Amino acid sequence: MYEIKAYVREVMAEHVVDALARVKGVTSIAVVPLSEFGHLVGDESPLEKVKMVKLEVDVATDDVAGEVVELIVRTGRTQDGHPGDGKVLVSRLVRAVRIEDGETGESALEPASS
Repeated sequence: MYEIKAYVREVMAEHVVDALARVKGVTSIAVVPLSEFGHLVGDESPLEKVKMVKLEVDVATDDVAGEVVELIVRTGRTQDGHPGDGKVLVSRLVRAVRIEDGETGESALEPASS
């Protein structure tokens, strides 16, 4: 199981979410607006405010994680790519528990059956 966090430009977020919504194995996407400050060109540049959002996606398998990362990079990049387009971070999930019914593991990442 993996947690994928992506920091993308606010103007690209809807495009990325629309693409991720079509991936089998992606059952939800958290979109968190944030105020981010970063070096746009090298460490010597001053910190500049960039309108970004954080996307959080939890997936069950290596294959889906790989597809999600590739899709975020492809759809989140502005034209040929520019400094400040963002980044993707992937972490292993140690445990998942669905609060609604106490389901654990990979099945906790899926919607509960009614």
